[in-house]
Amino acid sequence: MRCIRSSYELDRQLGLDYYITTTTGLGGHLRERLDDFIVNEIPFETSHNADGEYTFFTLEKRDWETGSAIRAIARATGVSNTRFGYCGNKDMRALTTQRISAWRIHEERLRRIRISGIRLCDFSRSDFGLKTGDLRGNEFRIIIRRPITNGDALATVVRTACEQIVINGIPNYYGYQRFGTIRPNTQLVGRELVKGNLEGAVLEYLGRPFDTEPEDSKEARRYLDDTRDYPSALQQYPMRLTYERMLIAALASNPCDSVRALRRLPRGLRRLLVHAYQAYLFNRMLSRMLELEEDIRGRSLPVIGCRTTLSDGSMGDVQKAILDEEGVSPKNFHISTLPELSSGGTERPAFINVNPICKVGEDVQPDNHLTVTLGFALPSGSYATVVVREFMKSDPLHY
Repeated sequence: MRCIRSSYELDRQLGLDYYITTTTGLGGHLRERLDDFIVNEIPFETSHNADGEYTFFTLEKRDWETGSAIRAIARATGVSNTRFGYCGNKDMRALTTQRISAWRIHEERLRRIRISGIRLCDFSRSDFGLKTGDLRGNEFRIIIRRPITNGDALATVVRTACEQIVINGIPNYYGYQRFGTIRPNTQLVGRELVKGNLEGAVLEYLGRPFDTEPEDSKEARRYLDDTRDYPSALQQYPMRLTYERMLIAALASNPCDSVRALRRLPRGLRRLLVHAYQAYLFNRMLSRMLELEEDIRGRSLPVIGCRTTLSDGSMGDVQKAILDEEGVSPKNFHISTLPELSSGGTERPAFINVNPICKVGEDVQPDNHLTVTLGFALPSGSYATVVVREFMKSDPLHY
């Protein structure tokens, strides 16, 4: 299967080495307006019971991250955010809809909520709440503005890319959101956790500034890297770096207790760090198989964990080689110092089938540039930006 290699350093750092389409990149920009990126959840059918303990509603949000929106709703109703369940996080810089369950919170309390950028609607009741992964997938409508390709060539490139995607599918990479783009190091922190280097994980999380960060963040991180003076660093870290400040506050009182410091972070965030490293390993394995021109459509690759058994044949050779290069093995994912972060692993399809609907139009506001509108559906756990990058082939910071 013919693929072309990405020229972007961030793609290589995250294991997204290849594109499945061979077309010229459109370039352009995403998310210039909030309604340029629309995500609608495709839920499973839920059994209804008017006397059930769970109130279900649809959360419509704009410019909110899902977890932050849930915390805001919880504060408005005066309950813990742990009483809310949802299937997965939705993009912040987007218009999104998703189903939410609320345990023992009456519909009328929820209907009274007034929060800018948040709307609750479509109420029902059920005996069971939602948890991560309880959805069929998501539908997307995405607008690319100001592509560098124009005229008839634009329509030709878009049509050809669509045809190739329908024929070949899309490599089911973990997308940029799993790792970050401004500070793409969650997988690096996770690597240190998996290797048992907890101090290294803490310092990776707190220090090592990236050029793409704001200047005050870079200065604070450089100071901590240079001094390890946690009490003084706490005065320098911007207030918006909430989780970094949590870690530093713990280390200021006991700089040798990395376990205690890491446990200051929300458990979900700590687990996300390990999951990001698993995602990075998956991406690297998938890219290596594409490099070898192996046809792995219809097959799955392991998301490495402590219960993973490596594959046979050439696929297993690739998995072993990458783990050797990383200096880890499946057993490392049993993290004895932080057992709550241990992961047994799972499998993930190497490719997904996508049938995009594409339209080239004109943006009359403000400068008559052409636009490309993409519509498609993805299964749960797959990333829209992995599809969009096949068309744009541009700097990941534009996603």
